[in-house]
Amino acid sequence: MEEKVVQDLLELVNQSFEDKKLYLGKTTDETFSIVKMLGNDGSQQEAFRNFTMDLKESFCQLIYLGEQKSLIINDISKHPVTSELALTAKANVGSYMGVPVFYKDGEMFGTLCVVGAETGSFSERDKETLEKFSRLFSYVLELERLASIDSLTNLHNRHYLYENFPKMKNKKAVMLLDLDNFKEVNDTYGHDVGDLVLKEVASRINKQIESNDILARVGGDEFAIVITKENNKTLEDIANDIIDVLSEWSNFPVTVLISASIGICMINEDNATNIHIALKKADTAMYEAKRKGKSTFIFGTD
Repeated sequence: MEEKVVQDLLELVNQSFEDKKLYLGKTTDETFSIVKMLGNDGSQQEAFRNFTMDLKESFCQLIYLGEQKSLIINDISKHPVTSELALTAKANVGSYMGVPVFYKDGEMFGTLCVVGAETGSFSERDKETLEKFSRLFSYVLELERLASIDSLTNLHNRHYLYENFPKMKNKKAVMLLDLDNFKEVNDTYGHDVGDLVLKEVASRINKQIESNDILARVGGDEFAIVITKENNKTLEDIANDIIDVLSEWSNFPVTVLISASIGICMINEDNATNIHIALKKADTAMYEAKRKGKSTFIFGTD
């Protein structure tokens, strides 16, 4: 979630809960991460930003692993779960209130929480107030999703790539992929079938890359992949594997004769924070691959 938006919303929450610590957390099946925290005086707690811990060591496990409903614990030391957590003693927390934050599709993003040093801090009215703020966070999440996700393939889009590329860690290379002969699919079968092909392409590429790699649809039939150093395959093997899976369509419901041309740009000091430079170099290499007969890959040169 955009940091400035999180800050603004937490400051609004702070006006309703004076002398309390506030934080927005992101939950997964295994971890709990603090997106941003404000202290008792409303100041930013930078030391806790992006702090990650085992989910089962956090207070918010009770929401995520439970019924994913709002929760008030007015005496942390007497609750059967929180009383046993190391965090209870370390954080100097007497009371806790947390509400879940959801995406529009019902998936839980995380929690919006308020903690107090004293016991008996929160009422049902406080919970209702925090739930209203939680709905605001959900609304912002959906707006950001619409702005950063390609609605057809559910991949990241060009906007997401441009906004987040500078912050992506351990980048090794950018691949730009363009489908060969895709226009013939639309001309022959119509855009509905073309859309099915694009969805299938997205799925096939995803299966050839690692979870830390970033795949985005950046144009009609153009896809960009940020390959990270966590991917142990060589760039040549990745490109060849993608070309292979995008050249075989014998099991598709209609006859499709497409393949892929790929341009590759290595990440260095000049382009590590500039996606424009990386994509331009990859684009030049990709068109060179097309000129050399398509269904191949070319490394960009300086």
